[in-house]
Formats: sequence, C-alpha cells, structure tokens
Amino acid sequence: MLLQFESYLKDNFPYLLKEKSILCCSGGVDSVVLFYLMLSVSKDFVVAHCNFKLRGSESDEDQYFVRDLCKENSIKFYAKSFNLKKIKANSNKSTQMIARDLRYDFFDQLSSDLNIKHILTAHHLNDSLEGFIINISRGSGLDGLTGIPFENNKIKRPLICFEKSKIIDYAKSNNLNWREDSSNKTDSYLRNKIRNKIIPEFEKLEGNFIKNFKNSISFLQISNTIIHDKINELKKNLLDYRADEIAIKIRDLQKINSKAFLYYFLRDFGFIDWDKIYKLIDSESGKKILSQSHILFRNKEELILRPIQEIKKINNIINDINNPVFINNGFQIQFKKTAKITRGVNVVTVDSEKLKFPLTLRNFKDGDSFNPFGMNGSKKVGKYLKDSNINHLDKASVPILVNGDNKIIWVVGMRLDNRFCISENTQKLLNIFYCKNN
Repeated sequence: MLLQFESYLKDNFPYLLKEKSILCCSGGVDSVVLFYLMLSVSKDFVVAHCNFKLRGSESDEDQYFVRDLCKENSIKFYAKSFNLKKIKANSNKSTQMIARDLRYDFFDQLSSDLNIKHILTAHHLNDSLEGFIINISRGSGLDGLTGIPFENNKIKRPLICFEKSKIIDYAKSNNLNWREDSSNKTDSYLRNKIRNKIIPEFEKLEGNFIKNFKNSISFLQISNTIIHDKINELKKNLLDYRADEIAIKIRDLQKINSKAFLYYFLRDFGFIDWDKIYKLIDSESGKKILSQSHILFRNKEELILRPIQEIKKINNIINDINNPVFINNGFQIQFKKTAKITRGVNVVTVDSEKLKFPLTLRNFKDGDSFNPFGMNGSKKVGKYLKDSNINHLDKASVPILVNGDNKIIWVVGMRLDNRFCISENTQKLLNIFYCKNN
C-alpha cells in the first residue's frame, strides 16, 4: 500500500512531498494509517485533533493517544476541545453537522495561523460509498453521486482511492495501534446504519462490489464534467446580467432542456421547490418563488433572479421648501423657485400656489391613482407602473410625492400629475428635484 500511496501522491498531490501540511487525526485506524504513510514519504506536517467531549474519558483518551503518537515521532500536535452537547442544545442542526462545521473551522483557522495551505483528511473509498447511498436516499442530483472529491480547496484526501479493508490490512501488517470509537458500533446515525447494515450486504454480492463502485464513480465523474461544461456554455448564452439581477428569456429556455438548466443554475441560490420553479415558465407575469436568499419571478417574457432585499421605507413629512429633504434610500428632494419650466427625468416644474403643506413623500401603495401629465382622466398608479415596465416587486420602492389634500403630485422620477402642472394663469413656478445625496 505504501508504494501505491506514494504513486498516488506523485500523480495527484506532488506538492505534498515538498510542502508542509496539516494532517487531521482522530486516532482511528484511517487517520493513523494516513499518519504513518505520510511519515514514510514526508515528515513535513503537523497534526490537528478535535475533542468533542461526547464520550467522556474515552474522548480524552483519544486526544492523549494522538498527542503521544506525535511526541514519539517528533511531530507538532495541535488540539481543540468543544462542549458539543452544550452547543447542540442551542442549535437545530444535527450533532454530526455541528461537529463537521466546528472541525473544519478549527482546521481552517489553524491553516491560517500556521500559514499552511494543505489540510489532509483520511476519507477513503468506503466513505465515498456511504455518502453515495446517503445522497440517493435524499434525492440528490448527479453531483451527490460522484463520490467525495479527492480535493476541495485546502482539503486534500490522499486515501480516497483506497478501500477500508486495505487500510485495515496495512495497519495490522505493520502492527500499528489505533483507537476504536465505540459510537461507530451503534446505529444511532444514518451513516452508521449504512456502514454496519447495508454495505456488508452489498459486499456479499458476486464480483468485487467496492472495486466496481470505484469504476462507476469514475464514469459518473466524467459524465458530470461533460454536463457542467455544457451548463456553463448555456449560462454564457442565456443569462443576462443586469446590476443586481439576472434575467433569462422564456423563449430561450423553451429551446433547451429547461428543467436541467434551471436545476443546475438555481440550486446554488438555495432553491429546492423544483416543480413550482418549472411551472414558472408557463405561469402569468408576477408569479414568484423564494429561497432563503433570492427571489425568482416571471416578468412578462422573462424569468428574473435577484437577491431578497428589504424594501426601504419612505415616509417623510415636508413642511416647507426652504431645506432639502433627505430620504433613507440615499436620495433627497430639493425645491427651487424658477422663472421657466425645466424638463428632465428627475425634475418637475409645478405651480407652487397649488401646493398645500405639509407634503408627504412615501412609498407607492395599492389603490393610488393620479392624473398623468399629457393624458386625459385618472389612472391607477399600479397600472401606470406596469405599463412603464416596473415589475410588481419594484413597485413598492417607487416614491410618491403627495399634496396636503392627498392628491398625488408626482410619481417621482416618472410622471407629474396634470393638476399641478403649469398653466397660462400660473404666477409662481417651482422646480422639484429628486437627486442623490451629495
């Protein structure tokens, strides 16, 4: 196994033979074998150990075992203890997930503190098989069925191609000592049930099951690479990036396998309700689906993806025209007397004698109506915004300037109300500006 290990390092991790690394060692047979294998090819590593205090003195004895192992071989040892039971009491995550997060946070911090960029774990082929079965049970996509990667940023897994039986054979043939985690024998966790009950039954089947699994994983990885290459190509052609949002034209989605594309594109944004997402393509404008961080909605002939943002409340009372009014959206309203009409997107000229103070600047509300300048009669502001291609999510952020008699003066930045525009009888003109704060 040592020759195979060294060959695997040369092919996949040649830098581990030259550069310093952190070896994560629990004291179990897998990490102990990794310790001795690395010791045979390179002594340029340190050891990190986590003590979660879950098994009382047994957990402490694991730590002492690894500490002594390092001392005997002149390897630096780093350990960190956690009161996992107490942490679990204040979290809705599973014990295993909490332990995993704490473990990797510690390893990552140690990596930064010691300026070591490689972290070695002792995951092996059987771990990959267990993960494969777990992901099948959870309805995983293809990514979840391609096994544990041999590397993931700082994390390197130099035992990932080795069977558990080979690791145990190596430990026994070299008279190595290791610690047995008593919790591994229980079926309290799903992974243990798979390890203790399901995989032994697979291994009874004809042929070398674990070897065939390894081949299958290799083929799945090749297929997955092809799929990702195609998805990335489609992203370049289909996605339209606009400031903080991404748009996809419905007609373009209808030319491809839209379900596959939407799955690979949207899963990274936390979406999981795929049936509803697929139905958006044929839904009416305005339909939306939320993840924890993003919103996906149909706007006319497009699907729009954008981060969920809190609508900034606008509610300003304006008592006079002498001072600018600062709004919490980063803009301000300014008033300036004038002798002529000024035209522009963010300025309107009004008949100042028609204003009744206090004025109010607020967000758009359902039910708002006004008499748009240049048009006859009244119109719902919501309908006007829709006709102006303002989608239903952005409507609530549109500022509305309201007169003291509750008549709308200005859909700010868009359209003045006819009732406040200049006429031949106007004596006093006033410009109202909507501009960014200086």
